[in-house]
Amino acid sequence: MKKIVVPIDFSACARNALANAIKIAERANFELVLFHSVVMPLGFAEGAPVAGVEYGLDELQERAQADMNKLVEDFPQLEKLKHKIHILYGPLHEGINEINDEGQVAMVVMGTHGATGFARALIGSNAYHVMKHVPVPVIALPEDADITRMTHIGLAGDFLSVPNPDLIHVVVDLAKAFYAQIHVIHIDTGEVDKKDQIDIARRMEKYVKHTNHSFHFRKYEDVEEGLQQTAKELNIHLLVMIARHHGFFERLRHSSHTKKMVLDIPLPLMVLHE
Repeated sequence: MKKIVVPIDFSACARNALANAIKIAERANFELVLFHSVVMPLGFAEGAPVAGVEYGLDELQERAQADMNKLVEDFPQLEKLKHKIHILYGPLHEGINEINDEGQVAMVVMGTHGATGFARALIGSNAYHVMKHVPVPVIALPEDADITRMTHIGLAGDFLSVPNPDLIHVVVDLAKAFYAQIHVIHIDTGEVDKKDQIDIARRMEKYVKHTNHSFHFRKYEDVEEGLQQTAKELNIHLLVMIARHHGFFERLRHSSHTKKMVLDIPLPLMVLHE
């Protein structure tokens, strides 16, 4: 059975992400993995504590386990779902990759603290590092976001070549589970080529033909701005972006102040690694 990993730091954001993940798991028949990454105490180097200093790692582990058990009690819906608790030491993205050692993780669903737009949600955050370093689909949810009622999913990419069909199937499965419409979005930054647009539509049609779907072609000088404007126009509840390389993340990190203001729209984001 495929798994959904939900990073848990016991915040309101993490609890909201868990509530969303539970609904996805119910609809799509996934196992849930509640994952807590224990932060190593300062001074801990190369896997061994400095001599003479007691860090109480066992106590940290026990406290985290108790908090996770309490969290499970707070979500009685989990009783009806297959779920596990994982507690590991080290950076969040490394722990998720360890859980995904056998390739059974279908996606990660995580909250983003204080995020008011997807660029701010990623810059300098855990979500940014997980999206960049974990090679599975990652959904980042701004505070209080609810995708369990989504009816419109935006699927964005250049689509000049066919994306990995497995990635598209992830989006199609989500759309079917929530009876949502898929909007395939392509942003042109240069001259618009009608033939290319027709080719893209034909190319993608065979993957989304069994869902309610539509195609949208827009011209913007800035791709991220175009995506946000189009998502707002189409009332997109989840924007899915296909990242072919890490340049996508670097552009977000080095966005201008103006671009950050343009992107200041609360919007759940899902990133798929090509």
